[in-house]
Amino acid sequence: MMDIPIWEHFLFAAMATCGFSIFFNAPKKLLLPSSVVGGVGWIIYLVMSVHFDNPLVYAFTAAIFIAVSSEIFARLLKQPAIVIIIPGILPLVPGISLYNTVLYTIQKKYELAASTGTRAIIVSIGISLGILVVASLSRMFNIYKLKKAFSSNDSNKYISWVNIGKIRTNNTYVLNKAEMNDQLNSMNLEDIEEDKCKSKPENSFVEEEIICDESEKTSDIKNKQDSDS
Repeated sequence: MMDIPIWEHFLFAAMATCGFSIFFNAPKKLLLPSSVVGGVGWIIYLVMSVHFDNPLVYAFTAAIFIAVSSEIFARLLKQPAIVIIIPGILPLVPGISLYNTVLYTIQKKYELAASTGTRAIIVSIGISLGILVVASLSRMFNIYKLKKAFSSNDSNKYISWVNIGKIRTNNTYVLNKAEMNDQLNSMNLEDIEEDKCKSKPENSFVEEEIICDESEKTSDIKNKQDSDS
């Protein structure tokens, strides 16, 4: 495959990625970023396949690049990363290896079928692991930002970070309250509240005691009035 110039590899991979993006009804503003990501990802896969014998290494590396680039473009363009990841990894899918595996099996060349099929499986595992690692790290980063935004009582940042990864429309997105409660419950907010209570000055506790005493007095007065009436 290295007989073909690198720029042709990039061009054809980018065109294939763009075609899959159109097939999946991706927004028009994502066609160029997804094409670039798919083309560069294929170049990384191709170049590393020449220098490394283990297909897991270059499949994993190319998938890492595609997933990281997709997450970056998703945040810049306010779109879900999956819309870029899926078309971007399709040039890496070992379709020809799977085809040859079936062909060798039909021709009763079982040794070639086993080696080719094993290589295709290893490439698929490398692609899956690369996407999984980046997706997990991205989720951890989002949760960290959510905790930070909530602890600083910044509701705007909280809502914006909850909405990351969701499909944006022309209408204003309304945060689902059930989803918001689930996110809050997963943040260990009790620990945050305990830390806040520990950090309060003594004056604040005195003020709270005064307020509680006044509320108790008013309730006692109301009870006496009710009993007299």
